[in-house]
Amino acid sequence: MEENLASFRDGVIKRSIEEFGGRDPEAGFGVVAGELLEDAEELTDFVASPYRGMGTRRRSLGIDGYAFDEVDGSLRLVIVEFKGDKLPVTLTQTMAKTIFGRVIAFVDEALSGNDDHLPADEDPATDLSALMHLHRANITRLRIYLATDALMSDHIRSWPEEPIGGIPAEFHIWDIARFHDAFTSSSGREVLTVNFKSLVDDGIPCLKASLNQSEYNGYLCVLPGDALARMYEEYGSRLLEGNVRSFLGKAVKVNKAIRETTLRSPEMFFAFNNGIAATATSVETMLTPDGMRLISATDLQIVNGGQTTASLAHARRKDGAELGGIFVPMKLSVVDASRSDEMIPKIAEFANRQTKVADSDLFSNHAFHRKMEELSRRIKAPPKAGSQRPTTWFYERAKGQYRIETTKMSPSEKLRFEADNPRRQLITKTDLAKIENSWRQLPHEVSKGAQKNFDIYSRFIVAEWLSNQLQFNDEFFKAVVAHAIVFRDLEQLIPTQTDWYDGGYRANIITFTIAKLVQVISEQGAGRVLNLQSIWRAQAISPALTDQLKVIAKTMYEVITSPEHGIENITEWCKKELAWQRAQQKPAQLQPAFAAELVSLIEVQHRLEDAVGVARIDTDIAAITEVVNYKYSNWRKLRDWGIKCKELTPKEDQLLMLAGTSGRVPTSKQAVAILLIRKRLEQAGYQGS
Repeated sequence: MEENLASFRDGVIKRSIEEFGGRDPEAGFGVVAGELLEDAEELTDFVASPYRGMGTRRRSLGIDGYAFDEVDGSLRLVIVEFKGDKLPVTLTQTMAKTIFGRVIAFVDEALSGNDDHLPADEDPATDLSALMHLHRANITRLRIYLATDALMSDHIRSWPEEPIGGIPAEFHIWDIARFHDAFTSSSGREVLTVNFKSLVDDGIPCLKASLNQSEYNGYLCVLPGDALARMYEEYGSRLLEGNVRSFLGKAVKVNKAIRETTLRSPEMFFAFNNGIAATATSVETMLTPDGMRLISATDLQIVNGGQTTASLAHARRKDGAELGGIFVPMKLSVVDASRSDEMIPKIAEFANRQTKVADSDLFSNHAFHRKMEELSRRIKAPPKAGSQRPTTWFYERAKGQYRIETTKMSPSEKLRFEADNPRRQLITKTDLAKIENSWRQLPHEVSKGAQKNFDIYSRFIVAEWLSNQLQFNDEFFKAVVAHAIVFRDLEQLIPTQTDWYDGGYRANIITFTIAKLVQVISEQGAGRVLNLQSIWRAQAISPALTDQLKVIAKTMYEVITSPEHGIENITEWCKKELAWQRAQQKPAQLQPAFAAELVSLIEVQHRLEDAVGVARIDTDIAAITEVVNYKYSNWRKLRDWGIKCKELTPKEDQLLMLAGTSGRVPTSKQAVAILLIRKRLEQAGYQGS
């Protein structure tokens, strides 16, 4: 086993052991494997549900987690095999067959409604069984993952699909090498290569729609409707770019107009439908006597047209529609892999500007994230007790930034980077939304899953950014970090409460506990608030806050595991606002030791006002500096282009004349206006310095 893979495996084992404080490493590996599969974009909103048992006919049952995919209607099931040995064992075909057999048996029992073998109602595996039985008609496909810290035998080539209870099921083995390959890839996920010749004889008709360039090539293609539907059924939501997946996850997936055309006027589909836009990092084409054909596309993602794709797949599967007479136009943009992380989000953004996709759906590319990234790299956290080294809370503006930073480092460089930027201090965009919406007292929204919660937070931040960008300053970032410290310390604290916690629903307990903490302080704190500055300075929570969280967490567990009459599923109960209302009604006492640590609200407000003032000065200075550094000659070129193309108003011309005059320095207000003019002219086509 090569050194980088061995180091990666050691890190996974360490995280698995630490997840539950060493009490259950296999369950810890289940959580870590779920996170890694989320990072690889194989699933979203993973719910850990470790269970081993015996079913009817003494069949061995097993499951470790699941995730419903609301976009393609599939259910992702995960089972783990964890050894934790110094050297990895080999996963043989016989072993894999036995492990997959446990999941198949669990699914059989769940679909048949047999739950006699399951634990009490307050268990995630019991929830999963009930959900599968209730929603079996809506499950389009089962995607079953075997995750292991072992190495897969070379004798295992592929695993055939087979239906379970009439539902198509596919099987995937993710051994430690496969996890490592995805982790170290440029995209952080397995590269998806679509072979169009397997869908259409001789490939897809296409026309080159760009000049020969190294970084971008365009193609106009015609995709048979049946091929598009089969492609979506096979690959599911992996085909969809993140923003499109987000939009489709909350939109009406089957568009009535598209369905009507499909069923009643298939010959008019090409005329009535705008088609799809997609991106890839490379393609294979072939010239034939009938013209160019698209043979395959690597890292294919649909960036516009998700509803068209999902609607055709639905019509084929549910309505039995014949799609042979339907053809879908496809605009394919091929971007060099080295620039894909930069270019593909932009292509997706501009493609969706022409459709009804809200700004919050495009929030992944918002300026707020660039600000958070800048703050996180600049502001160093104080050393923890016993350490002399300041550290960074690393904010990931783009997916995989942390991973990409380390992939090309030597082992010693990687150790140094991870010491300065501890993995525990990594904050992703969905982490931020989960943490902050908990503190905003929206635990029911957090419980709906990462993407839906992210959408709620998006709308809030977009509005706040428009209202006052200066509030997103140093103090804001330190408050976010303090919130994250409480959140993550609570993650570690809950499994230690063995007098009442017996596993399951940890994520729900955390978000409800934090929301309840905010309520308790607000109602019983006598105008005083949590001392976030103290948490930031210590990079830890105090013993008094720890004790307070223990009291509230136990109370919230009682609320979570006692759903209203008629609601049996605890996971679904936590998503309801009524659950939060019941939590608010539940008494919880402010502990005297913790109350003594609260600080004056007026004092905090003064500090926040001062921070806004400093941010305003910093912003003004930054704008003036950027104008001066751009060089007078460049401003003159920009002005000449604007005059030639008739793009400037008299006021704008005056400001650019000022910027291009040697020895003159604009005011902060003028500098901001000048930079906005440059941005607008660049969007209009200026390509100067």
